[in-house]
Amino acid sequence: MFQTLSRRTAFLSVLAVRDFRIFSAGLLTTVLGRQILVVTQAWLVYDMTGSPLALGVVGGAHAVPGILVALFSGALADRFDPRRIILAAEAASALLLLVLATLVATGLVQVWHIIVVAFLTGITQAFDSPARRSIWAPMVPREKFLFAISVNSSIWNVTHIAAPALAGAIIASVGSLANDDRVGAGAGFYVAFAGFLTMVIAMRMVRVAPAQRSRGATVFHDIVDGFVFMRRNRVHLYLLALSLSAGYFGLSYIYLMPVFAEDYLRVGPGGYGALLSMAGIGGLVGMMGVASFGQYQDRPWLIIGSLTLAGSTMVLFAVTTAMVQSYVLAMAFMVVIGGSFAVFQVATSTAMNLLVPDEYRGRIMGFRGIMFSLAPLGSLQAGVIASVSSTPLAVGFAGAMLAVIGLLVYVVSPDIRGLRRIVTEANATYAQRTVSGG
Repeated sequence: MFQTLSRRTAFLSVLAVRDFRIFSAGLLTTVLGRQILVVTQAWLVYDMTGSPLALGVVGGAHAVPGILVALFSGALADRFDPRRIILAAEAASALLLLVLATLVATGLVQVWHIIVVAFLTGITQAFDSPARRSIWAPMVPREKFLFAISVNSSIWNVTHIAAPALAGAIIASVGSLANDDRVGAGAGFYVAFAGFLTMVIAMRMVRVAPAQRSRGATVFHDIVDGFVFMRRNRVHLYLLALSLSAGYFGLSYIYLMPVFAEDYLRVGPGGYGALLSMAGIGGLVGMMGVASFGQYQDRPWLIIGSLTLAGSTMVLFAVTTAMVQSYVLAMAFMVVIGGSFAVFQVATSTAMNLLVPDEYRGRIMGFRGIMFSLAPLGSLQAGVIASVSSTPLAVGFAGAMLAVIGLLVYVVSPDIRGLRRIVTEANATYAQRTVSGG
């Protein structure tokens, strides 16, 4: 039993690296803040408007700048010190959250305030994302990349468990004391602000070894060079296509969960938070599973199978919640959805990081970061469908599209089917360059 437990937790050994440990601690607080922000923001908007479309609009406001800025911010992360970029972006996000929290706590908040803050935090996080996704690689040995990515994934999943429940508890408890749940939402935003501020402190303590930087004449040249790299290495295009599909179709359901919790399951803010936490529990289990069996990380069936399972389960969740309205069954499906996405995330991220050279890492991770910007944009599309038909139909359609795209990419792409061979060749090339000092 102890050997099994040791194998399941071996990925935590990467935390012995000081700077990665500090970075991970800061990441834990800022991701917790982000998750609390998303949950609290969604609850507040739906409480103020009662409109699924309004949820989609706020999500879209956050997504659009992230998509537009991603190429530029990825090039900056390859060109300049990503640590300084993270410091500036996290500090700006903290300031925006402080303003929003104060507006809510004082009763002055209006929906347009939330939309503006969502738009501006979309910009700051668009600069933060590629820098944050590329800064850790020089901290850890290449053979521990899977472990590092698993730690990052576990942070997202642990906070996905804790943040919704914590946000729901803050809204309910503080709201009960103040006889106004919106005051509780303000307290949630203050907690999110503290999370971003803690990441700023952590990044000031981190030391990052110099890494090879882009040498293009201008940032525009770097962006073009990134596209040329992907055209020459088509496996990245297909992995990005799968990731972007997961973001647009697969993660948009999160923004419509207040509708399921209030209108179909009738469980209130506490039940809403617990429902989202189930996805986090599934994600943690899925992450630990894929980290324990790292020899399968580059198997195409793992990537395609996990994505297809997530999409299919979203369809089942939507149909059964609409027809049966069982809270227990909905929670079970959320565990499967969260676990499937975690396996997909770890497997694709590990493959991409093993395949990309250091000087292109920021741009490729910037492209991949669009995945998370597409989630709120996908919520806008889902919100439109929900407003003209029903929320279960919107989520079921997204899940079906996700499953179909996953299977289609596997059929048409020999690079995805041959992913194991491509990763093996990349590892051999890297080892040869290391031996020769190149």
